[in-house]
Amino acid sequence: MRPITIDRDDRVVPRARPKKSSNKDGFFKSLFGGSKKKPAKRKAEPRFSAGGAFSKIGGMSVQIGDRISAPFRQEKPRRGGRRKPVPAWRKPALICGGVLLVAVIIGGITNFMVRTEVLERSAAWVDEQQQALAEVFGLTVQEVSVVGRDKTSGEDILKVLNVKRGDSILGVDPEAARERLETLGWVEKASVMRRYPDEIFIEITERRPYARWQMDGKTGVIDRTGIVVSKKDEAAFRYLPRVVGPGANTHAAELFDMLVQTPELFTRLENAVRIRDRRWNLEFENGVTVLLPEKGAAQAWKHLYQIQTEQKILDKDVVAIDLRASDRTYVRLKEDSAKLRRLAGNDA
Repeated sequence: MRPITIDRDDRVVPRARPKKSSNKDGFFKSLFGGSKKKPAKRKAEPRFSAGGAFSKIGGMSVQIGDRISAPFRQEKPRRGGRRKPVPAWRKPALICGGVLLVAVIIGGITNFMVRTEVLERSAAWVDEQQQALAEVFGLTVQEVSVVGRDKTSGEDILKVLNVKRGDSILGVDPEAARERLETLGWVEKASVMRRYPDEIFIEITERRPYARWQMDGKTGVIDRTGIVVSKKDEAAFRYLPRVVGPGANTHAAELFDMLVQTPELFTRLENAVRIRDRRWNLEFENGVTVLLPEKGAAQAWKHLYQIQTEQKILDKDVVAIDLRASDRTYVRLKEDSAKLRRLAGNDA
């Protein structure tokens, strides 16, 4: 029966069997003179506990809370005295100096480029190369086609287009050309495109003449929005009504929309004079002037039409009809008619 041992934790553990030695091992050991060495005892690992446990490191006791690297590291000796503070003006001075330096550099480069005309020469060289390539491949302007032109001068179109026969078609900027064309008075909208290899195609929409506008003794033609489409008082547009004075061009459409409601009177109108950009004086072809109020002009115009229908007031010896008062109408007669009425005892 095999004996057993009990350790101090009261656990039953089997007893280890002694290892049998082999004659073979003993033969080699005796042959080479070797002796069986005892296994080296294992050193007990230091135990650490939270708080004040100690450990042996290199033969000296060190507490866990202490700095372990202190015995092995030598701190550099600190220089005596405090560091001198940086002046407050140094940082702004450095920034200003840097900005000034950059400005001087940029100014120098710009001055050099202006004096030597680098940009102009470079642009001219690029244009020359582009023109040469266009001529080689046949990409030169040979035709300018315009659609929608009626009153716009062809010379004016070519002038603002700034293109002549033989120029490189690649050098034509359609967007810039469109903007220049729309500066012409008659042109309301325009579109420009390049049709390769040699054609510039233009399509324009012209403004419609609406009235004549007299300003500082000069008369021109305007459209409905008041834009001057022609600075000449051409005979072809003498049938249009004329507005006179500052602001008359922008308010003409509003006035004519009101007057057209009574075409019998509107067709007899010769001039519409804008007074202080606030109201209108209407001058008829027989010399009669009608003074419209600033407010309620449409009502006053209807009242004039009623008087004309009933009394034919515009056909009498009248110089002016004042409709500015809302409750009454003032009429000024010609000088001869006024004398006759005064002799008759009628003060009108």
